[in-house]
Amino acid sequence: MTANMQKLLDFEKPLDVALLDATVNSFYTSTNQNERSEIGKFLKQMQEHPQMWTRVDSILETSQNQQTRFFALQIMEDLIRFRWGALPAEQREAIRNYISNVIIKMCSDEATCRREKVFVNKLNVILVHILKHDWPSKWPSFIPDIVQASKSGETLCENSMHVLRLLSEEIFDFSRGQLTQAK
Repeated sequence: MTANMQKLLDFEKPLDVALLDATVNSFYTSTNQNERSEIGKFLKQMQEHPQMWTRVDSILETSQNQQTRFFALQIMEDLIRFRWGALPAEQREAIRNYISNVIIKMCSDEATCRREKVFVNKLNVILVHILKHDWPSKWPSFIPDIVQASKSGETLCENSMHVLRLLSEEIFDFSRGQLTQAK
């Protein structure tokens, strides 16, 4: 499996999402501790690869494995938490728009939003991490944007309230109880 897994780090070729699904699945289902440890180390190496975030969209759109999709979201969350400021403004905006659009797409259908609730919650947390960096200075239209999106449906409006609640909790925690006038 190791030779196959290494193909997942070849950024000259498209990502084999089925192979990634199989690798993640093996990590969670293997009863062999050595194999599980080896796969875990490889997944950690993948997660820490500086270009891995560029594949998150294809993983989220193609993977059939819930754990693989969460693995991709963890890669995105780590990027935002630790390397966000190092990304060019265009890439930050593209990521911001992508995450927002995935949330809107999933919450536009009530059944999908309910079925994928844990996944949507993780996307909401990632959006809040982006907001902590970009709002209000680099994303001044966030509040009008979320209000506008909320008008398109009850489920999306409900999710917008969840995002705002998370944001208010994070701002309060982030500033250690010292809210600023700008926020």
